[in-house]
Amino acid sequence: MNCMIKKIDEKRHQELLKHKEELENNRPHDIEAMRRWKHSMGKILEELELFKK
Repeated sequence: MNCMIKKIDEKRHQELLKHKEELENNRPHDIEAMRRWKHSMGKILEELELFKK
């Protein structure tokens, strides 16, 4: 059971890293899009903090 949770966590961690990289490569330039981008990036970074040990 514990091994299964660890595998799911690792998968989620990889998804977050991939999404973070996509956001970094596609940073918008208009103000409204930038607000959404900043919110999304903040959520990803917040969740990635949970994986740090």
